[in-house]
Amino acid sequence: MAQISSFICEHSMATSRLRALTDRQVQTLQATTSVGGVPGLECVVSPSGTKSWRLLYRVTGDTSARRRSLGLGRYPTVGLAEARQRSNEALRLASEGTDPKHEREEKARKHDLTVSQAVDEYLAWCRMNNVAATAQDKQSVFKNHVLRKLGSSPLVSITRKDIANILDKLGDRPARRRTAYSYLRHFFQWAAEREFIDVNPCLVIRTPKTVAARERVLTDDEIRSLWTGTSVLCAMARLQLMTAQRIGSIGRLRWQDLDLKGMIWNIPAHDMKSAKSHAVPLSDRAVLLLSGWPQLPGPYVFGVGSDGAKGFNGRSKGMMHMRKSGIAGDWRLHDLRRTAVTLAQRGGAGIDEITALTQHKVAGVIGIYARHGYEQEKRSVVDIVGRQITNILGPVHD
Repeated sequence: MAQISSFICEHSMATSRLRALTDRQVQTLQATTSVGGVPGLECVVSPSGTKSWRLLYRVTGDTSARRRSLGLGRYPTVGLAEARQRSNEALRLASEGTDPKHEREEKARKHDLTVSQAVDEYLAWCRMNNVAATAQDKQSVFKNHVLRKLGSSPLVSITRKDIANILDKLGDRPARRRTAYSYLRHFFQWAAEREFIDVNPCLVIRTPKTVAARERVLTDDEIRSLWTGTSVLCAMARLQLMTAQRIGSIGRLRWQDLDLKGMIWNIPAHDMKSAKSHAVPLSDRAVLLLSGWPQLPGPYVFGVGSDGAKGFNGRSKGMMHMRKSGIAGDWRLHDLRRTAVTLAQRGGAGIDEITALTQHKVAGVIGIYARHGYEQEKRSVVDIVGRQITNILGPVHD
């Protein structure tokens, strides 16, 4: 009884000394602050400005009298009133001698929620809320860098050290490391907002440094070498160079998206990084490649398996094979897109026309109001790239 009385007295005194903040005041906070209204409740402000709730408390009966911390969710997903409600419930448990953090962890364990199971739910959410390219890339990152080591672990057991170990192993791939951090941070925030975990372990890990943009452009000799390859990825790479589109969109290219007579490729919005549909003109050389490509029963042009029922997903192995056979050097597939733009510039194409073909975002207010489709200009750029390739290779012979 004495301990409970001391517990209540301590918290009552803390409440009386601290004036409770309003939601409007919480919105303007720039540093971690006790918000009042409930003893021990704080709004934690990260260096990037994101806010989350934290409750500092002690458990009655704990002889060490250690002060503990419980995450209550991210603001504004969890509002001030709800944070206070969650805090009161946690303090009630603490006053009864039950650690609220342990109760939440036990609840998650009772549901046997492993990292693998949580990732499955998360990726299903991503497939409904992200464009196809992003959802597929997330699936690749989790499959190759997370699930192999942590898949069977309880989600609540994952610590910042586990995350740091994953990122450290990608130290020689800085761009992929930064992408993996972004995906992991979003995944754990998604889990925290659904109360699968208390705190996002990525919040206390520094964002990896921005990677300098690559400048690699293929030489004419490397382009000629690319045209000697016979693999599926070689054909896809040639089409990427001719159209200046992302290799992921090419891997998901379906026959129904092609109008070979009209010499156009209509990419649906869900296959574009921008989430906007995109009409890509095709050159004579590109039409010849596609019209001569064997059509499988499935919908995908570069489909996987005997029926082509799934889009191409063997880029890493394909590039390894191309390098072993001497077709590819130290360049990457995305360098082909940069090379296509360089060929267009070499042939006299303007930046606006190139921007339209690559569907890069136009900055500022003009990007909001400019809605010209640039159909003729895009075709002009594709034709210029086609002529540059012909100057390198000679007449069409795909």
